[in-house]
Amino acid sequence: MKITEMTVDEIMAERARYESIVAGCRYETPQEIADLFEAYTMLIWKHKQVGLVYQFYNDTIEVKKSGCDDQSGADKVVKDTLAMLAEFPDLTCEFCDIHCTGNPEDGFRFGQVLYNDASTSEGIGPDGPCDPVQTRPYEFLAMCECWVKHANGKWRLVDEASIRSAGCVRRMRGKA
Repeated sequence: MKITEMTVDEIMAERARYESIVAGCRYETPQEIADLFEAYTMLIWKHKQVGLVYQFYNDTIEVKKSGCDDQSGADKVVKDTLAMLAEFPDLTCEFCDIHCTGNPEDGFRFGQVLYNDASTSEGIGPDGPCDPVQTRPYEFLAMCECWVKHANGKWRLVDEASIRSAGCVRRMRGKA
């Protein structure tokens, strides 16, 4: 459900549930990591808590992206996330799958698949205000694979490879 369709009480309850998962993670099992990053993803993309990037991304992370510029460092990830949220202000996520392998000694590797749902009305893209075009169901795919390790005394994402449905984004920008 989009955050704009929820009551304040529903928003706060969902956010508290996700924050509880993040706070309670002990980094001991693959399932804990999968739950953690599903909650983290929803807090950033649905609840717009972009500052959480700094809690989980290592400062030297290398993010390899399909069809666009790779990113180096947490600051670049924040900048890209803010730009996407400005362009698609009502973006919400639907998880299709998240899976994880690994252990606390060697680190964890997880992959996630989700679909975004958004309307660009009122959004600001690279060429100015966007057209009010709605995504089609299951059109805006996002997939990533991430490596989580203990770095600089904290558990951090140290590497990521991701893809987004570039054709959908071009269509929504009126360039398809």
